[in-house]
Amino acid sequence: MIWIYFIIILFCLGASFFNKVSRQNFLYAYFLLVVIFELGLFKGWITPEVYNSSPPAYISFFIFYYGFQQNSFRKTIYAIGLLAVAFCVYIFYGNGVKSYSIEAGVSASIAYVLFTLLWFISQLTNVDEISLLKKQAFWVSTSMLIWSVFFLFRLIPMYWLNINDIQFLTQINIAYQVLTIVCYCMLFRALLCKY
Repeated sequence: MIWIYFIIILFCLGASFFNKVSRQNFLYAYFLLVVIFELGLFKGWITPEVYNSSPPAYISFFIFYYGFQQNSFRKTIYAIGLLAVAFCVYIFYGNGVKSYSIEAGVSASIAYVLFTLLWFISQLTNVDEISLLKKQAFWVSTSMLIWSVFFLFRLIPMYWLNINDIQFLTQINIAYQVLTIVCYCMLFRALLCKY
């Protein structure tokens, strides 16, 4: 299943260079980060410590992405994002990056949920003639919202389940991997949009 994930990520990275809207939104930068962190860890090109410090990089990209997308909630997005990055840095300063920080992952996921909800609210309050399904940000936001909610569901009880119910944790991890692939397929769909 990991190879399907890497192939989709690489397809997304390639497609992000060819779509004008994707280039304008700098989605290639996000997919390049994903390739560096995910494939880099898998291939041993980066250390686990570098991978574990990835949440601020992803949050920073989405601060830019959603700040660029929105006018009405731009300051809110910047405030939420900077607070999430600052919290991650605080956690890393106190705990280090030897293992993946649940707190940093939760912080990133909550920021993503809030970013996407603000985007959806802005679309509902500022209706235009372009269908949501034709907008790249719709597919990005839907993918991020679904992924973030499930990531929280997986991440928060992870260590407790590892001790008390490893079989259920294994099932959640498999479901999470499948959902991640589905979400990246949605991101690939976003790369085909003209708006």
